[in-house]
Amino acid sequence: MIYYRALMGKQPNRSFLGTYLRLLGAVRSYTGRLVLAVLCMIVLALTTGVYAYVVGPMLKFLVSRGEGGAAEILSLVPGLDVGGMDREVMLMALPVFILVVALLKGLAYFGQFYLMGAVGQKVVADLRTRMFNWLTALSPVFFHKTPTGQIVSRFTNDVYAVERAVTYSVAAYLRDSMQVIVLTVLAFVLDWRLALIAFVVMPVSVFPIVYFAKRLKRVSTDSQVSLGTIADRLHEGIRGMRVIQVFGAEKFERERFARENRSYLSIMLKSFAVRALQSPVMEFLGALGLAATIWYAGSRMLTGSLDPANFVSFFAAVMMLYNPIKSLGRIGGTTAAGVAAAERVFELLDEKSVVLDRPGARELPAFREALAFDKVSFTYGSGEVLREVSFEARRGEVVALVGLSGAGKSTLVNLIPRFYDVTSGKILLDGKDIRDHTLASLRAQIGMVTQEIVLFNDTVADNIAYGFSDVDETKLSQVAEKAHALGFIKELPQGFQTRIGEGGIRLSGGQRQRIAIARALMKGAPLLILDEATSSLDTQSEREVQAALETLMRDRTTIVIAHRLSTVYRADKILVLDEGRVVEEGKHEELLTRGGIYRRLYDLQFRDEEVASATKSAAPDRSAGV
Repeated sequence: MIYYRALMGKQPNRSFLGTYLRLLGAVRSYTGRLVLAVLCMIVLALTTGVYAYVVGPMLKFLVSRGEGGAAEILSLVPGLDVGGMDREVMLMALPVFILVVALLKGLAYFGQFYLMGAVGQKVVADLRTRMFNWLTALSPVFFHKTPTGQIVSRFTNDVYAVERAVTYSVAAYLRDSMQVIVLTVLAFVLDWRLALIAFVVMPVSVFPIVYFAKRLKRVSTDSQVSLGTIADRLHEGIRGMRVIQVFGAEKFERERFARENRSYLSIMLKSFAVRALQSPVMEFLGALGLAATIWYAGSRMLTGSLDPANFVSFFAAVMMLYNPIKSLGRIGGTTAAGVAAAERVFELLDEKSVVLDRPGARELPAFREALAFDKVSFTYGSGEVLREVSFEARRGEVVALVGLSGAGKSTLVNLIPRFYDVTSGKILLDGKDIRDHTLASLRAQIGMVTQEIVLFNDTVADNIAYGFSDVDETKLSQVAEKAHALGFIKELPQGFQTRIGEGGIRLSGGQRQRIAIARALMKGAPLLILDEATSSLDTQSEREVQAALETLMRDRTTIVIAHRLSTVYRADKILVLDEGRVVEEGKHEELLTRGGIYRRLYDLQFRDEEVASATKSAAPDRSAGV
């Protein structure tokens, strides 16, 4: 984690130049390809200059009877003696010369385009990898405060904009700038007075380029944020479509999505207005310089102080300057969008994780004796969620956590794998503070099965053996059998190789739970956290899952969040939480006899279940009349 923060910088630089330079810093790893690309660009710029230069002498040679003009062109070939050539030989040599220049120019263009494209793609691939690696290192706090759509947008829309900025903008700046330099130098060599007139507008053109770049950066930032919001609305809509439809909220969601879509449309219309204005402004400034040049050149040719051939070459150089200068102005929009996207990417990479390995953190030895909470308190936001919680779970014990919603049960178990760090107090594993050891070695000793089962759109085998490689089917079968899952897995179309869809959508709730239990069994961690895995299942599925859980819990220290009190009566220890405190502790029978919160929860829950059962049994059997 520290590596990625150091690699990408600790603090975001919000200036346009600072962000762009930081983005270009990622190119350093590919200096070799970049140098070759620059060499190709130099050849491309020089051959472009040659094209501009030969126009005047070529015209002079074609309209004159002598060798004038051709000798000037062929003298550009190193080591070629043009003194003894007659007109016919020169006439044959000139097309060969032009073809060779064209071939060099074509090869140079291919080389710079391919090499810069390869550099850009590699930089973006590295950036995407760094983003994902850092994302996996962030604590759950980040994901609670950041909508999923905004995160996905950084990997798609933002990375695409960065890709264009690196692949196309950098190449264009280098390539076009070199062509501008070569053609400008050629123009001054041909006639410095004409060049001064022609290029008096060039410094003025810098101001609109800078202005448009700033405007486009601001608009691009707004558009990326808006796209992220649209992606978030789409993600939530797809995920919650059944809720939307059953509550008749289709119109509400359509209007909300349309509102975000209109907002994005408005931003993009501003963007197109700026882009549409940019080109004619740059074109007008270029035409202004060209008009002044033609007027001045015409005046000098009338007086005989300007060679027409030189003017033709000069004019060709100036006209060839038009495209690279216009490209430099146009590429500002791509660069601005890329820099705006890069800011959002760097914002993710600069995000600070609230949980990090301490300096000098050591590997945690294998768990042997006890997990203990020592006066643990935890504050989230402005509220204290846990208050001086103390208890001990010895090796092989089952400790159940009960209490009303919001009592702090989930927060307590999330502190064990250090999804969050305690505000005060200590969590000890065999007497050692878990914060003094690496996150990886701590989490390697913890298994977790929750109500909300997370399965991946992959095969059954890969979901069970998640995090492992080269697990044979014999081992998979043994684990699946212990999890009471082997029977239904064999009935699937491809058995263990059946893909289960996004979130395991092709499996029932009970089947998904048993796959999750099999995954925990495969890990074989000595510490187990269960967030009541049977609360949302039917009776038959609950029996099967409960049997699998009993196998999983055997010989493990287990912390159970209990929503149904009937599932924890055999726990070695029950902790009753109320407003973040442990208010009662003991076994099931002990707590019932005390007549405290646990007794009230028990009576309330079983009274509700008895009413539900009586209502169900008293309901008339309507199926007989169908």
